[in-house]
Amino acid sequence: MKVLKILGGILLTLIVLFFIIGFFLPKSYSVSRSIEINKPDSTVYQKALDFNDFAKWNPWMEMEPSAKKTVTGDGVSVGSVFSWVGKEVGTGSMTIEKLNPYKQIDERLNFIEPFESTALTSFYFEPLPNGSTKVTWDFRGESTSIMERWMSLTFESMLGKDYEKGLSNLKALSEK
Repeated sequence: MKVLKILGGILLTLIVLFFIIGFFLPKSYSVSRSIEINKPDSTVYQKALDFNDFAKWNPWMEMEPSAKKTVTGDGVSVGSVFSWVGKEVGTGSMTIEKLNPYKQIDERLNFIEPFESTALTSFYFEPLPNGSTKVTWDFRGESTSIMERWMSLTFESMLGKDYEKGLSNLKALSEK
């Protein structure tokens, strides 16, 4: 009986620590990766923008090619939506919110399954003197619960690899 009380006390302490520490974790998160692509900004911008080409370089669609993908709208203008449903990639959508041609693309990500969440993602295009383009892809958002704050600690390592893979795929597609 004494062992159970000790184990119960340890468990209760760990739960309390989980919430106390979680309360002090950052409320926002961000992940950012960049790559140099040997094409002008106009070419790279169009490849990154077009939802009709998104599955060709997106690392998550590569992970599950059989996922159902839907483009609503023309795929290249504000309000266009890319939606997906899959066993591996879950369910969600991405909406183009703001465009600054050849400079920036802003999109809102809505994740539905396996967990509900909203985040923002942007692409930034910087022409370089050698005629190539530096592309930066970022992901950012707010953690609204203690559990999301703990989860966001893994985003840098988990999503960073996917963003690097996606940018590498975008580079290959753009430089064809």
